[in-house]
Amino acid sequence: MVQEDDKPTVILHQVKGFYLSLVVPQRDVKRIKQALEAHGLLDKSQKITPFVRGDDDPLLVPARDIRQINCNLAFDAHNLRDRSPNHAIVNNDRSRYDPPTSLTESQGRKYIIPTTFELDGAVRPDDEIRIAYSRDKVLQRIGFADQPGIEAQLNFPRHSSRRSDESNESLLAQAVRRWLRSLPPHVQSKLPANTDDLLNSCKWTYTIYPPMLLLPPTFLSKDPWPELLANTLEPQLPELYNNICQQLKVTHVAINGPIPALLPNSKSDALESNTLRLPSNLVPLHGDFGKPNLPSVEENFEDAFWVSTTQNDITQAWAPLHTMFSKGNISEKTRLLKLLSVSSAHQSTAVDLYAGIGYFAFSYAKAGIGKVLCWELNGWSIEGLKRGAKTNGWSIKVVDNARKMNMLDDSDQVATDMGEERFLVFHESNANAAERVQGMRHRVPPVRYVNCGYLPSSSDSWDVAVQILDPVEGGWIHAHENVRIRNIEGRKDQIVDIFKHFVQQYRTLGSESSFNVECQQVEQVKAYAPGIIHCVFDIAILPGPASDGIAQA
Repeated sequence: MVQEDDKPTVILHQVKGFYLSLVVPQRDVKRIKQALEAHGLLDKSQKITPFVRGDDDPLLVPARDIRQINCNLAFDAHNLRDRSPNHAIVNNDRSRYDPPTSLTESQGRKYIIPTTFELDGAVRPDDEIRIAYSRDKVLQRIGFADQPGIEAQLNFPRHSSRRSDESNESLLAQAVRRWLRSLPPHVQSKLPANTDDLLNSCKWTYTIYPPMLLLPPTFLSKDPWPELLANTLEPQLPELYNNICQQLKVTHVAINGPIPALLPNSKSDALESNTLRLPSNLVPLHGDFGKPNLPSVEENFEDAFWVSTTQNDITQAWAPLHTMFSKGNISEKTRLLKLLSVSSAHQSTAVDLYAGIGYFAFSYAKAGIGKVLCWELNGWSIEGLKRGAKTNGWSIKVVDNARKMNMLDDSDQVATDMGEERFLVFHESNANAAERVQGMRHRVPPVRYVNCGYLPSSSDSWDVAVQILDPVEGGWIHAHENVRIRNIEGRKDQIVDIFKHFVQQYRTLGSESSFNVECQQVEQVKAYAPGIIHCVFDIAILPGPASDGIAQA
């Protein structure tokens, strides 16, 4: 195949086994390396090497530009002969993007950090979007979704049998291999002769939230592991967990199961909704996690086991036995930080009706919103929210036993007492939120943003959200819901009609004014189940003609 410039180009139609490498500015290498290692994504079999861009090299595609750049995935045969055979690079349309020509323009030296993230399936000439998406996915997973200046590069594995080579194994696989080698002879005699077969049957994925390691439900679940664990290896498991802790520098290990939608009723055999999103499927394996199902009181907080993580330079804390944490929400947290309507409205108030440990509330504060009002039922989540806010340098006031308060009079006093506190948290049902906000409107900046972040649907809070918005300026409601992929457009129209009904019903925005209700964006956050997507519907309720206030930066 010959292009217009007559340079021979080889297009790889069916090539598998590509791994992602990150090309990182020197100033960020240490942080990215540590984050990749903490999440089991650093390929320690290869060295971090300087990246040198030659005059004839194909260009790298920055992920943040992937929507603006029309790129072509091609491998230049001439260049591949002159560079390491282990690398192929994403090439973009040179007419649309001029590369930096000096170290000053490119913000200094960059380094190639190899990862263990493998692209599924064969790479085709039109896979450049998926490659950049995969790079974004890695950065989101390690908490650097909004980090500028990091580029994408494909990396060929150095060995055709990657997992059979010990030097290529993840830290978790190394820990299991060492454990197998340390077993007493009478136990080893009952194992398969080739331990590589045992190790190659596993996927070594894990997540670290210091000082805890979370393993997936599939850990050591493929044959012949279940039978071996039940009949031979069970007495040896404590030593396995010790090895894992030493290798990955953690103190606690657990299996992380999905959050159940229903839980058994403590007073009957019936099932009831898991309203508090309790992580009842978390299975501690090693370390003292404390006692489950404890009431949310100060003495229990002090004795509990707490972990933390940092995403987008925002720290969140939680007690794993008592509170859920969803790493899949990172893309939505990042999006909130970048919305023009949010980042340009510092003299406003945001309301989070399902605050949890501050998943989205913290993004509003980080973006510069002046006040954040929160509602949350789970006292353990509120304690996590408090700890996270203080770690991030934000002042916070929690109103305990809020359900006993007189709605309007006490809400006004609470707002007065709030003073300069950045967060005001109500430990109660959000059904009371509209009356609370009404009682404190003259004490806080206009409420322009309401987050309804509850799954499988936040629809129970939409009428409250409409009443909460400022009656003069209006604002935006972020409505979360699980939707079948084929029904997204139809559901969007239904949701707009529902909000129009609530605006007319409550006349919250003033009977003399005209307001538009529209869905300005449907953000597909993550897959929730086969064929079902966690979506966020950005509902704008604004005076006058339609507005573009939700447009991204």
